[in-house]
Amino acid sequence: MHFCKKLIIFLSLIALVWADEEEEELGMTSEEIVDALESFGDNCDIKPERDHIKQLVKNEENPHQNAKCFRHCLMKEFELIAEGSTTMNEEKAVDMLGMMFSDSKDDLEEIVKICNGENAGVAEKCENAHKHGMCILRELKARNYKIPQPG
Repeated sequence: MHFCKKLIIFLSLIALVWADEEEEELGMTSEEIVDALESFGDNCDIKPERDHIKQLVKNEENPHQNAKCFRHCLMKEFELIAEGSTTMNEEKAVDMLGMMFSDSKDDLEEIVKICNGENAGVAEKCENAHKHGMCILRELKARNYKIPQPG
């Protein structure tokens, strides 16, 4: 898969595609990101509607359950979280985050550990994936990382 497309999909997984106006742009519109993500829904147990994918892309705090399940499906497909697990694979999550923030490995490891710790007790897989995504977004913003947004 093309690096840029893979990166955009990963950023969508962890809810990083919308940010403040002064942040960097991805060079893609939100509609293009939704288009890129739509085909991944074919492999999910619960196929998301387009509106659910938009909720994921917009980082809605309380999206439809299908949007949360779509995030879980994507995280599972990218081997960020194993079926039945309540924690992310730290190595894979740090590697994928490192594609965007290459000089911050120690910080990224800490973020993933914090989010795994916060969400280890969330047993429902869709809610767990959503909470992981929102946690990573929150932790990156708290550390003043520049987070790309669609153009």
